[in-house]
Amino acid sequence: MCPSLAKAIGWPINYGPDQLYQPNVSIIFGSYYLASNRDLMGGDLYGALAAYNGGPGNALEWERLSRGDPDLFLESVRFEETRQYIRNIYEIYVIYRRLYSPIQ
Repeated sequence: MCPSLAKAIGWPINYGPDQLYQPNVSIIFGSYYLASNRDLMGGDLYGALAAYNGGPGNALEWERLSRGDPDLFLESVRFEETRQYIRNIYEIYVIYRRLYSPIQ
C-alpha cells in the first residue's frame, strides 16, 4: 500500500511510511481497504479486486458497463495489469477455498 492511500483511509499520524512495509501493519490496512472495496462493490469479489488494484472509481464504471455480467466485467477492465491481477487472485482464492472449506 502506498503512503498516500494509507493516509486516505485513515493512516494514524504516529506511524511512519516505512511501517507500511511491515507485514503486521500492511496486512491490517490492506485487509481494511479490500473489505471496504468489497462493500462498495456490493460483495462482488471481481469488483472488490478491481477496485483494490485499479481504483474504486474505475471499478464502479466497469461495473456499470458490464451490467452485472462477471465475464463482461472482466473484459470491461481497461487496465491489463488489473485484469491479470483479478484473474490471478481469483484463481488463488478458489484454490484456497477448496483446500480449506469444510467437507459437506
